[in-house]
Amino acid sequence: MLFPSLEYLLFLTGTFALFWVLARWPLWRITFLAVSGAVFYMAWRPEFILLLAGTTAVDYLSSTRIHQADNARTRKAWLVLSLSVNLGVLFSFKYAGWALRSVDDALHLFGLDVAVPMFRVVLPVGISFYTFEAMSYVIDVYQRRAEPASGWLRYGAFISFFPHLVAGPIIRARTFLPQLDRAPMVDDGMVGKAVALICLGMLKKVAIGDFLAVNLNDRVFDIPENFSALETLAALYGYTMQIYCDFSGYTDVATGSALLFGIRLPRNFDRPYLSTSVQDFWRRWHQTLSTWLRDYVYYPLGGSRGGRLATYRNLMITLVVAGIWHGAAWTFVLYGLLHGTGMVVNRYLSERRKARLLRQGLDPRTTVVPLTLVGRVWRIALTMQFIVLSRILFRSESLDKAERIVSRLLTFDARLVQIAPSVWLVLVGAFVLHWTPPSWWERIVESFKRLPAVVQGATAAAVGALLMQVASSEVVPFIYFQF
Repeated sequence: MLFPSLEYLLFLTGTFALFWVLARWPLWRITFLAVSGAVFYMAWRPEFILLLAGTTAVDYLSSTRIHQADNARTRKAWLVLSLSVNLGVLFSFKYAGWALRSVDDALHLFGLDVAVPMFRVVLPVGISFYTFEAMSYVIDVYQRRAEPASGWLRYGAFISFFPHLVAGPIIRARTFLPQLDRAPMVDDGMVGKAVALICLGMLKKVAIGDFLAVNLNDRVFDIPENFSALETLAALYGYTMQIYCDFSGYTDVATGSALLFGIRLPRNFDRPYLSTSVQDFWRRWHQTLSTWLRDYVYYPLGGSRGGRLATYRNLMITLVVAGIWHGAAWTFVLYGLLHGTGMVVNRYLSERRKARLLRQGLDPRTTVVPLTLVGRVWRIALTMQFIVLSRILFRSESLDKAERIVSRLLTFDARLVQIAPSVWLVLVGAFVLHWTPPSWWERIVESFKRLPAVVQGATAAAVGALLMQVASSEVVPFIYFQF
């Protein structure tokens, strides 16, 4: 059930109406949220609801036993059980096939003709998202940073809440569950904001992301040899904007949908293509994943407490985990290594700046050296080019495809004859809109909230009509569904 579809519109409208009929009774509304999430998930592949329900039951039982146990060994045993089940399921569905193929390739590389058993499985949509949410919940209960859910249905509603179920944002139980306990409240302003976010997200996804995918990016990545170096570079910029509009558009629709139920989801993007460093990029891009990796990978590894080399190691491991989280392929491993190297370089340069301030008798913790306009623009441009080129690994299905893309770039062919003016208009316009100050968008949303409901509805209908005109003939799935 894709967000840009009539099915989702009908589903959202129906669940919104029924939820507020049941809102005064806590048990009924929580049960309804859990069931509606299950129905939403079953619209894709009904059998996988058993997997979601099974892992949810294990995590709920483990968290309850951890909270009730008095001795450390028992608590740790339940934690290990929960993490083993979650990681085992994730590995079996997402990484086992890749691991077996890698072993087979390595054996053939050394001339060993050994039959390695192969199998293919369907990847459950959203498995990386809800697995990380489940692990953070159990870990937080184990570390006594959160209380366990008071009932299986409450925990089930947290995991299966349909706006965030299949592509995030990655939310924490300790921020979501208290919202379930409070009597839900929604006013005209929240509804207006929800409608505005849903419309904005749909426009990002369909009018920009899908348009660039169909008319530029997929064409170049399918047969890169048919395009010049500059056209290939344009496709890389196009994919960079496509993946932002696709994912942030999903997040906008998810956030708006959640608001209709009185639930606030965390922010996930902050104009990432204005980043001045790789470190700054990961603070702005997929923020809920970045903070998850910081709290549950980087800090447990020791963070920056173990000296320079240990810090560099921890950064590299964290970014490799980020790469592998996105997909089971060597391209994602290299993507993580590349961004990890960028983070290490950023860290090293930051340490040099701090050392220079110390030599000048200044305190690095309180001394702020402002960037000049030229310096800021240079850093943004340099970081942007790093992000764009690293997307080669992110978008390519294999290392061979990545090599073909790089080969086209190295031809330095400057022809630009196969890209239509409409594509340039959408691509440049998308970057301009992306760089627009957030306060401008906030004023637009505030103005929309103050409009009469009839005008809001007419605007939403107009957006829907526009999307029907610009939508491609075939549905373009959300990119992050594959993760």
